[in-house]
Amino acid sequence: MKNIFIIIFLLIILIIATLFYLNRVHSSKIMVPPDNKIYFCAFPDFGGEENIVTKERIKNFEQLSGKKIAWAPFSQHWFQGMVYPKKSIHTIWEMGIVPYIRLLPRSNLTQYNQEKQFSLDNIIAGKFDKELKKWAEDSKKDNIPIIVDFALEMNGDWFGWSGALNGADKKDGYGDKNEYDGPEKYRDAYKHIIDLFRKKNIYHVTWFFHPTILSTPNEEWNSPKNYYPGDDYIDWIGISIYGAFHPKENYWDSFDEILEMNYKKILEISKSKPLAIVELGVTDYHPMGRKSKWIKDTFKTILTQKYLDFKAITYWHENWDNDGSLTSLRIDSSFKSLKTFRDEVKSDRFISKCRIIE
Repeated sequence: MKNIFIIIFLLIILIIATLFYLNRVHSSKIMVPPDNKIYFCAFPDFGGEENIVTKERIKNFEQLSGKKIAWAPFSQHWFQGMVYPKKSIHTIWEMGIVPYIRLLPRSNLTQYNQEKQFSLDNIIAGKFDKELKKWAEDSKKDNIPIIVDFALEMNGDWFGWSGALNGADKKDGYGDKNEYDGPEKYRDAYKHIIDLFRKKNIYHVTWFFHPTILSTPNEEWNSPKNYYPGDDYIDWIGISIYGAFHPKENYWDSFDEILEMNYKKILEISKSKPLAIVELGVTDYHPMGRKSKWIKDTFKTILTQKYLDFKAITYWHENWDNDGSLTSLRIDSSFKSLKTFRDEVKSDRFISKCRIIE
């Protein structure tokens, strides 16, 4: 009889261990690169809506740059569907690249209007829990290491989920009376989504927090640190850093100047999480400066770690029209810009394979 109890006990232990393993087998986080290396990544012109994901576009960028990329971002606009984007994820993964999904809670592509349907309030209230849980379950079945970036650049004023359009500096319309409503709503919405994934034992998602380097408006309540869900929720901090967008813009700050004015606000977010540039670029043909020089100076600042120690960079390879003034961010906007870019990314500090720990 004693032996039977021992056998039953051992079987229970074995079952528990097996269940634990089956859950943890999905644990795949993107770790920092080794030996002071930097991940070389890019948005390889997946179209104006950022969701035309094809192998051809990836190959074209890699041929232009002369280097493979480590991750590739694309956007999932919720009004176009909240289903797990398996096809796009597999297209990227099959190229040996980590898929980076930008979850964008919007009902249209219009900017500077508060989002009504997919609002932060509705997310917090659980109105999309069914869709989000299904997304999480499908991603777990797929078991591909992915990066997820929710409602980016929240400290700008252009997206419907921004703090500026969701209570801003008020303290009496939501939650804690000592907290700014805009940032607090964003934090709670993001934490709500991550909590849903955790309840599904999802461990293969690397969560990014993604503000823009220039807060708009540039006021204390709108500082990136106020939106941060916390180290317990976020794996990496990603930053958008752009120079001038189009030739008619009366502005031309170097990458170094932009960082010098703003890097301390980034350091306030977290003392331990790795930093990445997840959007980087500058226009060509600007009367106040040369793109090729901007690129060269940018890489110098990044490689010397002058202000911040970036573990990854993501160049935004795309052109678009700004009311008749062309934004030409693509690396091949001119022969000189392309040559400069190719020369800079040849550095062996830039690597093309993410380190994934299970």
